[in-house]
Amino acid sequence: MSLSLDNTQIAFAYKSTAELKRARFLFTVIQSPIIVSLATKLTPALMNSGLPVNGLIRSTIFNQFVGGETLDETARVAKQLGAYGVQVILDYGVEAKEGEENFDNVTEKIMEALEFAATQNNIPFVSIKLTGIASLQLLETLNEAPR
Repeated sequence: MSLSLDNTQIAFAYKSTAELKRARFLFTVIQSPIIVSLATKLTPALMNSGLPVNGLIRSTIFNQFVGGETLDETARVAKQLGAYGVQVILDYGVEAKEGEENFDNVTEKIMEALEFAATQNNIPFVSIKLTGIASLQLLETLNEAPR
């Protein structure tokens, strides 16, 4: 199969017109450095304030960029995308708290994600954060070690 990013009709065939309009609006908004800067600073405070911003974030940014919070949710999205020939990168981007138990828990979740991806034809990659399975201090030490 030859890869072409020129045919947007094929690339976005799985999206409804309403979904495409929402995506266009979102991408128009996030092109503004001022809006991105303000949102980056204000969002954590707004989320901690108890104001109902979680729903807004979920219906905009989350829906555009996240395929699910669980492997079951991800499986549905990956299946839908696979039906249109779209490949998926499964991203388990969690950072563990310090401590072996936390690192072990994240490692177990990563293994589940790898096993899941191995069963899917359209998930050729799994992205992980190394800080989820090892301390930053250990990673820095390994990075500085002679080769």
